Amino acid sequence: MTFKYILFSIAFLFCCSSFSQTETYEYLGVIKLNDSAFIPYKLAFEELDGKIEGFSVADLGGKHETKSNIIGNFNQEDKTFTFKEYDIVYTKSPITELDMCLVNFKGKMRNLNKSKAFSGDFKGFYPDESACLNGMIIMSASDQVKERIEKMDRKIQKSKKVSQEIKDKISAKRAVDTLTMSIVKKDENLNIFTKTKKVMVSIYDSGKVDNDRINLYVDDVLVLGDYSIEKTKKQIPIDITKPLTVVRVEALDEGTSAPNTVKVEIQDGPSLITTRTSLKTGEKAELTLVKQ
Repeated sequence: MTFKYILFSIAFLFCCSSFSQTETYEYLGVIKLNDSAFIPYKLAFEELDGKIEGFSVADLGGKHETKSNIIGNFNQEDKTFTFKEYDIVYTKSPITELDMCLVNFKGKMRNLNKSKAFSGDFKGFYPDESACLNGMIIMSASDQVKERIEKMDRKIQKSKKVSQEIKDKISAKRAVDTLTMSIVKKDENLNIFTKTKKVMVSIYDSGKVDNDRINLYVDDVLVLGDYSIEKTKKQIPIDITKPLTVVRVEALDEGTSAPNTVKVEIQDGPSLITTRTSLKTGEKAELTLVKQ
């Protein structure tokens, strides 16, 4: 069993689990394009009187990870579930490539509270409503996906056919983080589309404080130098006056537990974007605030 095969198996578990009720409905799965490419996909939404509001994340953990807002409907009488992406929140894709193909889905679902999983064809449209890529969505409940990942992790750890080196690389927690949370890695850039004139950037350690130290720059100006990440949020207000404002995190020390990880929150009016950097010493990652 190779490392590559194990990672593929974890990703494929997206489409093989059932649904359990939560206050916020959350699904993990894949988009299958007509060329047989599979792209990890997440949906999270709330339903009120048949109206759907929430967000999607395409290419979870990938180089083109993109979060979009969604709206839609669930019709209890004819069991029709529809949603469409309409507004990009952030993307790792270069902003010069922002002719994004937005998902428009219409399919059948028995009941939001009892449905096990759903799948169906979708149509893709550019923001100007011209057609782009079509494909298929295969989705399952996130709780069940996480449970199956943890089961696979236990089997891997017990297996005599898997080397200890691979076992050390495989972790259920890391796999779930990759599938459910935006992570900005070495030399990656996250483009965040701001809608207000002032945003608040907060940085902190959401796990065990282990003396991770960073330099933080805003447009190449050092704002925090040799700063040790703490549990308490460090807030940096930023005025959005230019088309692009670049926030750069540089890892100086990985502390007692590698890698260097920093939780980053961007409060843009009522919207809160949460991400995390994951870096080795000397590496850097960027968040670009794009004025709209």
